[in-house]
Amino acid sequence: MSSLKERLLRHKKSIAGTQEREEEDKILVGEQPPGLAEEGQAAHGENKPESAPEVDEWSIVGAAMEHTEWGDFIIRRRTYEAGFRHGQYELGRLSSCAEELFALLEPAAGSAVSNRSAAPFHERLLFLDTETTGLGHGAGNVPFMVGVGFYQGNQYHIEQMLIRHPGEESAMLAYLEQKLAAHPVLISYNGKSFDWPIVKNRYIMNRMELAAEPVGHIDFLHPSRSLWKHTLPSCRLGKVEEERLGVRREEDVPGSLAPTLYFQYLAQRDPSVLEGVFVHNELDVLSLAGLAVHFACLLNGSCDWSHARLFGLEECFRLGLWLDKIGRSGMADTVMNALTEELLVADELAAEEPCLLPLAQFCKRRGRYMQACSLWSRYIALKGRRATASLEPYIELSMYYEHKEKQWERALAYAQEALDHLWRRDALKRSGERKSSALSGSRAKGKEEREEDAEVVSLRKRIERLRRKASSSASATRVTGAIEQEVSDSLLPTESSARTRTKLSSRSVGQAPASAPVQGAASAVSRVPQSTRKRKSDLSAAEQLSMPL
Repeated sequence: MSSLKERLLRHKKSIAGTQEREEEDKILVGEQPPGLAEEGQAAHGENKPESAPEVDEWSIVGAAMEHTEWGDFIIRRRTYEAGFRHGQYELGRLSSCAEELFALLEPAAGSAVSNRSAAPFHERLLFLDTETTGLGHGAGNVPFMVGVGFYQGNQYHIEQMLIRHPGEESAMLAYLEQKLAAHPVLISYNGKSFDWPIVKNRYIMNRMELAAEPVGHIDFLHPSRSLWKHTLPSCRLGKVEEERLGVRREEDVPGSLAPTLYFQYLAQRDPSVLEGVFVHNELDVLSLAGLAVHFACLLNGSCDWSHARLFGLEECFRLGLWLDKIGRSGMADTVMNALTEELLVADELAAEEPCLLPLAQFCKRRGRYMQACSLWSRYIALKGRRATASLEPYIELSMYYEHKEKQWERALAYAQEALDHLWRRDALKRSGERKSSALSGSRAKGKEEREEDAEVVSLRKRIERLRRKASSSASATRVTGAIEQEVSDSLLPTESSARTRTKLSSRSVGQAPASAPVQGAASAVSRVPQSTRKRKSDLSAAEQLSMPL
């Protein structure tokens, strides 16, 4: 270690000596050293040559230096009037429907926001998007650019803060805290999982206390997934704004290249390198405002189910589920009723079959069993003959006619169809696996096979139970009919009763005197008070069987 230290000291001395010799040579040829030149300029009242270029170089990207009590950083400001259209929506439209976004807040946050101030709700929103040096959540991931958007009246303002080195981060965070205090409701896209945790972590790393933390946070990624997860190839912000907002970005810098361009700027110190990053972040903040208008219009009914119908029946169903999830049950029922009517009257539904069974389950949960049964029957008519058809409609219809309608024979028929369909499906599967199983020998049953065996056992039990109910119901009906006939004959006039007693006595030849029991039964019936006979006639056949004459 000592030898290494000595070599470093000798190297420093040699460098210092070389610099001294160069300055002496410059003096000899008539040049002034840098320090003396600066002192001479200051004596004549001239400014430093570095100060003016430092301010003007960021005008290339439309930005400028921001001087605060915490320090300096770069800021870029943009203002959009109310009539500016981003895609298919005007940004100023949010001022008339922003209160609908209360439904997307947590209940506690909603009450806190409503009691926070008397300012219009759209002016309390702060749209946030960050550009970071990586994708992780650790201390090494730094948000080098933070873009925010907010409303003042009907104007939409965007401010983008950039740090040129880590020393400017505390100044940027202090400025962001002022914006959070003025606009306490945060709106982001995947911000609950990424943007806001990273920003909050930077306050901790810089030993700054975040006094004005947001009172509410709306992450548009969650409603986007609820609405478009099954109809869009991806729920990235760029894909959502293109497919549902009508925004077309031309020559946009992908967000994945933002860290690379920032590191290139740190190496070259050329602000023009970051121009594409500024534009990309600005479009993201604009799209957040456009999505806010879109979701508010869905919640107030100005964009009804017919708007979603343009993108398919599946999207209509997802809209109904989302409205029901956030507590708009009435609007959800309107969407689902319109969807049910269209599914039941449409001639061809080859591409819309996936929403039939989920929609039937929704109607079942709502207690609309007639609509559910119609949808299950519609599914059977469309796909009942396919080997890949689901057993759900058969089982659901069997359960409905067993428990709701008490029609044992019809419930038994649907259960038997389900079992037959299951056997056909298993037969096709076994024929395809016969060769592989013959080569591999005996193998343990997988989870799928165990589930199929459980379905077979459950269906067999259901069929046996329904057969018992159907047979007992048929026998009870026969016995009840015989008793009612006997009672009605006993209450006929004397001639008819005599014929009835003669017929009954002729059946009991060789037995004890049969006329006595018949007469006793007739007399017993005649002794029953009229009020009792009237009360028994109001009872069902099964209840009359359990009561003595």
